Amino acid sequence: MATDAQIKIEAIDNHSPHLETVRKLWRANSKTLGNFPKGAFEEHAARRQILVALDSEGSCVGYLLYRRSRDWFAIAHLCIDPDCRGKGVAKQLVEHLKQITTSSRGIKLKCRRDYNLQGMWSSFGFIPTLDVEAKAKNKKLTIWVLEHNPLPLFSTIIQQQLESKLCAMIAPDIFCDLYTEENTENIDSGEENILLADWVQTELNLCINDEIFNQINRIDNIQERDSQRYFAQSFTCLPCNNHRLEDNLNLLQKIIRINNFIIDEYNLRYLARSITSESHVFLTRDKQLLDLADVIYEQFRLSVIYPEELILQMDELRDKPDYQPIRLSGTSLEEIQVKSGQEDVLANYFYNSTIPENKAEFQQQLRRYLAEPDKFECVVVREKDNLLALIVYGRQKKQELEIPILRVGNHNLSSTLARHIIFKSILKSASEQRHFTRITDPYLEDAVTEAIQEDAFVKVLNGWLKANLSVVKTSSELSEYITSLVSNFGEEYNFIRELANNLNNETLVIDAQSAVDIERFLFPAKITDSEIPTFIIPIQPRWASCLFDEHLANQMLPLDGFGAKPELAFNREAVYYRSVKNDRGLNSPCRILWYVSETQHEGKGKGFQNVGHIRACSYVDEVIIGKPKELYQRFQRLGVYKLSNVENIPKDKKSGNIMAIRFSDTELFNNPVSYQELQQVLNKNNLLLVSPNEINKESFIRLYNLGNR
Repeated sequence: MATDAQIKIEAIDNHSPHLETVRKLWRANSKTLGNFPKGAFEEHAARRQILVALDSEGSCVGYLLYRRSRDWFAIAHLCIDPDCRGKGVAKQLVEHLKQITTSSRGIKLKCRRDYNLQGMWSSFGFIPTLDVEAKAKNKKLTIWVLEHNPLPLFSTIIQQQLESKLCAMIAPDIFCDLYTEENTENIDSGEENILLADWVQTELNLCINDEIFNQINRIDNIQERDSQRYFAQSFTCLPCNNHRLEDNLNLLQKIIRINNFIIDEYNLRYLARSITSESHVFLTRDKQLLDLADVIYEQFRLSVIYPEELILQMDELRDKPDYQPIRLSGTSLEEIQVKSGQEDVLANYFYNSTIPENKAEFQQQLRRYLAEPDKFECVVVREKDNLLALIVYGRQKKQELEIPILRVGNHNLSSTLARHIIFKSILKSASEQRHFTRITDPYLEDAVTEAIQEDAFVKVLNGWLKANLSVVKTSSELSEYITSLVSNFGEEYNFIRELANNLNNETLVIDAQSAVDIERFLFPAKITDSEIPTFIIPIQPRWASCLFDEHLANQMLPLDGFGAKPELAFNREAVYYRSVKNDRGLNSPCRILWYVSETQHEGKGKGFQNVGHIRACSYVDEVIIGKPKELYQRFQRLGVYKLSNVENIPKDKKSGNIMAIRFSDTELFNNPVSYQELQQVLNKNNLLLVSPNEINKESFIRLYNLGNR
């Protein structure tokens, strides 16, 4: 009988005698392990992604099969011989996988909840992060994660009010101003309070909270007191959760002390009730409260602003012309700005009824964001009349792009679109010279949450946080830059402080894969003294437009509503096929600079503009040599190629093989680098670009900086 001490763990290849035992174990347990495609065991073994447990006699008594997806490893199978279960074999297999994946983000897996293995996975150090629907009816899958390198009752009347207009909480000073104007006998001054304008009252619902009655109660004159109470009843009074009120009040008091602000107790309690009522806009002219605006928004996501500022923005929105839609990556999908008045339609499509989310609250959020266009940008992705995604970008903080709403609905593009939007958001944040992207939507759909977890986001107290540094520096310079950047930030940024310390470890930079992992984690940052090889690869415009270049793709007008297939155009990964001849040592991991050739013959890119340039930079995840049909079948899910395209690639005369390059995370250049500039950088007058060309670090830095000048 096997014991812990007698077990040996090793990786096998496709020639191992243990591979047949692995298959037998799978067949005996396929009811729980699930179906597995023919040839998949051989494929994983060839990549040495099967670990076997051998007893003292050299017999295979269990196996672990895994795969790699960018920064994460994923366990697909963990199977132990029934006679050896409960002996620690599974733990040893998992421990071995932990040891060989320490430089990655970590390990993930999905396991049916009804298998009752929660105790086992938790004992192995895994954390349950999410439950999603399993293929089996009425069954749930738990997503387990082990991170090596963590980066993070309204009443019916009130409900109707929230559904119809933007609700803005008025501060006590605004209440007093409105009361005074309402009760002033001389109304001939001609300066009516802007909040009382007819058009404003059709779009804005002014609200108060119960704390106003405490303030009114301080009035000694009973008639005045009754008069103000009666006036207060003309406003919508938003309730709040009293259990949370004290917590918010204590937190506010702490903020006041830390920042040395001065604010009286009554205003503080009113503000605390406003926060607890989940208001989004707070109107005041009180300097004490306005001085708190940035801190309050950062902590509670409540906008404290002048009434005139809000009204001005609402007025501009009414007069603003319609936005023109933008085609996405050559597809028939469009991205278009949301206009005021569309909140009800969007709420019907995108509020999350499965959690459940309050629909009226969701409508309020949208109205609030639309009312502050200088701080928020609201866009939808649509295909004709079908709404597919809703994104809100917040620019309250200089160093951070916030995404308070990110919804992709429930359709066949949900997962793909979620990944595409998140990647584009990271690039948007970096292009605006912001250092972080933060997703704060508390009602994320499963598809979005999974996409976030697959990327380098870290779960923090207020949402998910991702570093995106648009810098090109040596490892030591980058370490100093990060340390300085977050020196005054809170504990939620500890993940990047730890990374800054690790950047001083020379072995991380010398190892190409570790350097690539760090660059991806800080994407689009580039480490100039790393040992990541870089190749310039020529590509025809038509393939560039299909694989990664949305600007070229958008030059191809869709006919009769048909464009590039969204499920392919929005994929973060892609595959490019070429001849094995003159590969110049191309292998993973490495970077690619894509040179889009000037080939303009019919069928090869005729009519494209701005070609003959280096237009993008990607990471190579895998380089595979094989027969055309085998490679096509393997990468069909990623490719825009037809089998005939792949079979037309020039084959090696002896073996009949071609090359497949799997790449991901492509960054399009703002300013493509011309052929003439490329010649100057490489100091080659007769540069011939027909096959991969490896370039040195200095040349890569110059070309990358030119592309992003």
